[in-house]
Amino acid sequence: MPSTTPEHTPMWRALQKLRLTIGQYLDSKSSDVQHHDIIKELYGRTEMTGSYVAALIFSNLIALLGLLSNSVAVVIGAMLISPLMGPIFSLGLSFAMGHLILARKAAKIISISVLITVVVAAFFTFLSPLKEATTEILARTHPNIYDLLVAIFAGAIGAIALCTRKNYLFTTTGIAIATAVIPPLSVVGYGVGTMQISMAMGGFLLFFTNLVAIVISSNIVFMLLRFRSSMVEESIYPLKLRVRILAVTLFVISIPLIITLVSDIRKLKLTKRIEQTLNGYLSFDGNSRLTGFSVSQEEKGIKVLASVNTVNEIDAATESRLNKALSDVTALHVKLDLEQIIVKVGAINTPEVSLAKNILAATPQAKETLATLRGKTLGAIKEVCTEAGIFLAPWPVKSCGVSFSNGVAQTTLLLTIGRDFALSDQEQRWLAIAVEKKLDSSVILKTELVPLFPDLSLSDKGIPDDTEIKKLAMLKEFTLKNIPVQLTINYPRGSRAETALNHKKAKLLKQYLEKESGITVGHVTPNASGEAYRIKVLEENGEN
Repeated sequence: MPSTTPEHTPMWRALQKLRLTIGQYLDSKSSDVQHHDIIKELYGRTEMTGSYVAALIFSNLIALLGLLSNSVAVVIGAMLISPLMGPIFSLGLSFAMGHLILARKAAKIISISVLITVVVAAFFTFLSPLKEATTEILARTHPNIYDLLVAIFAGAIGAIALCTRKNYLFTTTGIAIATAVIPPLSVVGYGVGTMQISMAMGGFLLFFTNLVAIVISSNIVFMLLRFRSSMVEESIYPLKLRVRILAVTLFVISIPLIITLVSDIRKLKLTKRIEQTLNGYLSFDGNSRLTGFSVSQEEKGIKVLASVNTVNEIDAATESRLNKALSDVTALHVKLDLEQIIVKVGAINTPEVSLAKNILAATPQAKETLATLRGKTLGAIKEVCTEAGIFLAPWPVKSCGVSFSNGVAQTTLLLTIGRDFALSDQEQRWLAIAVEKKLDSSVILKTELVPLFPDLSLSDKGIPDDTEIKKLAMLKEFTLKNIPVQLTINYPRGSRAETALNHKKAKLLKQYLEKESGITVGHVTPNASGEAYRIKVLEENGEN
């Protein structure tokens, strides 16, 4: 029996037929492409004209302003007017045809554009009063392999639209938004202007990822649409060299992107495990509820800050068990910081109270027991207390209570706030509006102020112990949120020698607080009553 050669197998013939069909289809499509017009157009986009430079600078500044102000709409507007996509497509065409002169011109204008963009953005950032890293900036410093894939797909459809002229205007708009090359460069300038080199490197990696992906995908499209070396008379470079350059570049740039993606997946899984563990220990209907948490890296592991609304204070033993459980599920050293908001609900004398009617807003059902009504009301009160805590932050709500009288009287909500100076009339009004809106009912709002920090005992070096340092850590929130406050330290009186020693320790405490929190200590004064040190947080230039 004669042997069957690979050329005569059914699979080989099917593949040959498929290749022939695809080739005929591409030939028919490429016959509609005005190759010389496309070459002329993209060649013209490698000229450094005044209008090009103006569009580049203005789109860069618009993008930077959008990034600094955290405005998505402004950043998108900058993407649409950026002229950088032209030279990038020209570079892709030069690889498809082996057009060395076009490649040099495109690479030159891209390099100059990058330099101008980074320098202008860095200079403007240096002069700008806004220098905080917004979410829009941070979103462009951490690219992964998905960003590469997005740019590849967008570059391919962009090259198709450019060659066929079908829906070109709408397609290029979408490409400009999807592959955004100007905002990452603005982030590079921001990083240089604020001396955050790692942030600048992240922005440049995203830009370079988009650049390489668009060049590779557009190069493939141009080759499929029959752009050939024979269409140009200038010097060319071999196909194997072009393929090798693009392949090596793609391989090298894919390594950090894959590493970043793997890191993101690990962080997501870690966060999910932490959330499940926290809910298992802190979320119980009618007793406590996890309201939020954050995870941050530390030298020896991670720090978990969890916020919980609870009727009864969570004891140290439960907190210790939770800390151990978190360490077990994460296989890391975990430092747990549990922030508790105690929610108290007063006695309900009758089920026919107005607040319960407004909260439940249910159709008439079987008569509810006092226990079920209390449980439903408790959930609504917890949400109100959380809302008040968000409104008053960083001033903590120490306790939140509600009382009902008879069915026709208004409900009274009592908030105990850790704050050393009174709420303004405007703050009172806004807080009342926020509470009534959440309850969908009119209430009598009463606020009671208690000292933000408890009395302190100091070592001879004027430093609080570890427990008190943990409580004082919240002073940094005022600095981070730019809340204008100053500190006053009251120290205890005694004999002349004791008062002198206490004053000296208060001075040391002042130096410690100013260094750790960045807040100015306005006064150090003796305390007529009391036997310990007290730190009061006042409005800037406020009365002691």
